[in-house]
Amino acid sequence: MSDLPDGAPPRLDPEHWFYRGLILPWARAMTRYHRLHLAGGPPPKGPCIYVALHGAGYLVVDLVLACYQLGWKEFHETGRGFTGMRIVAADSKIERALPGLPTVKQFAGTIGTSEDACVAVLERGEQLLVTPGGMREAQPARDFYRLRWEGRYGFVRLALRTGAPIVPFAIVGGAEAYPGFRWKRLSFWSPLPLPARFDMVLGEPIPVQRAPERARDPAVVKPLHALAWERTQALYDGLRARRGKRP
Repeated sequence: MSDLPDGAPPRLDPEHWFYRGLILPWARAMTRYHRLHLAGGPPPKGPCIYVALHGAGYLVVDLVLACYQLGWKEFHETGRGFTGMRIVAADSKIERALPGLPTVKQFAGTIGTSEDACVAVLERGEQLLVTPGGMREAQPARDFYRLRWEGRYGFVRLALRTGAPIVPFAIVGGAEAYPGFRWKRLSFWSPLPLPARFDMVLGEPIPVQRAPERARDPAVVKPLHALAWERTQALYDGLRARRGKRP
């Protein structure tokens, strides 16, 4: 009999051939290609909720490489320190049109936006990477690195229901590696990566006391939401400023 709560995704198996033979070697190669650099940290070891801007490109490679760096890299290189980490994402029309992509996403650890499934993952010790802005941010724009989290309180509810800390996180370089343009309501991204550098930084975790009974109390939810938004945007602004000064 399965011990999984209803709707909870199965546990990640780091020994599965799909990870060992495909996902991890690809992620390591792309990490080198984009010269990914991590500042801040170290990453938390227990359950937590990383919050960030929605990634660029069709496959959000910047977010996938962030998951590799934070949750898989140590295990891949040493066989130790595996941290189950998942990207929370809704399906898009483009993804449903690409054969095999849903299966790849499942093996890569991506899960849907069901709060109950996310709570189940956190309570068994895994981590989440949440992009509160979602499709609002998944569009080429001059101000691509501006967070658009208005009214998006789901990640705060998750934190209050589980007591998992919220970790502000930023990665810059995706929009430069996968440039795109908009035509009316459609977005088009380059399918081939340019060799742009990815810079990533972790902020200080925001501790959250477990209080599921207050997960929908605006007096609790809104201040936490505003604090996480402010700190995360500051990380993006700081990264972009430093990249602009780099020779």
